[in-house]
Amino acid sequence: MGPVGAGPDAPVGVVTGLTSEARALAGVAGLRTRCLGPGPDTAEAAARALLAEGAGALVSAGICGALDPALRPGDVILPVRVADRHQEARAWPVDAPWHGAAMARLAADVRPSTGVLLGSDRAVASVEGKRHLAARTGAVAVDMESHAVARVAAAAGVPFLVLRTVADTAGDALPPWLAGMLNRDGTPNAGVALRRLLAGPWRLAGLLRLAARSRAAERALTAAAPALVAAPSARAQG
Repeated sequence: MGPVGAGPDAPVGVVTGLTSEARALAGVAGLRTRCLGPGPDTAEAAARALLAEGAGALVSAGICGALDPALRPGDVILPVRVADRHQEARAWPVDAPWHGAAMARLAADVRPSTGVLLGSDRAVASVEGKRHLAARTGAVAVDMESHAVARVAAAAGVPFLVLRTVADTAGDALPPWLAGMLNRDGTPNAGVALRRLLAGPWRLAGLLRLAARSRAAERALTAAAPALVAAPSARAQG
């Protein structure tokens, strides 16, 4: 079972930026996940690799930062459109029939936000920055990979969808000492984390809070992931 426009046996290629996101999606039949690390360049490379391996559709999936103050950790984002923070005229709609099928497959108690997702080449760390982007773009959330995956899908002419779950809220600032705690391939750098904590033990409480919010987002991602495999009725033109 796959999205509209994909062959019946073609897997859905899912791009993540973090290995923890890839683990959250593991075990869902019909999904082939590729993680090469965070950011648009690695996301583009992962998307191209998935297409070369035979993926018939692309998904950008993982955690994200909220721009809408109403969103809380673990809330699901299933946007109808992805916009580019750096080129405001550029935006990509997701595949509408596939989006509708995914919405229908979510658990009854899940009420996803379907507003615009903003793609950014760099992290949006400050509360002021999030507030500015929300006011300027109207986007509900931001990540660093979806706009790159959207570009690849559009160029290849394959269906595209996004599934994101909220980790940091619009009121959460990401402290600068987090920089370097991820390796380029999206795995945690335990050595850097330990050195930062030894240099500033007061950072532990903030790190634990951020970790708890990320875990809530990843649990929600695991629960929502089966919705990415569209219902057969959504493939009437497949």
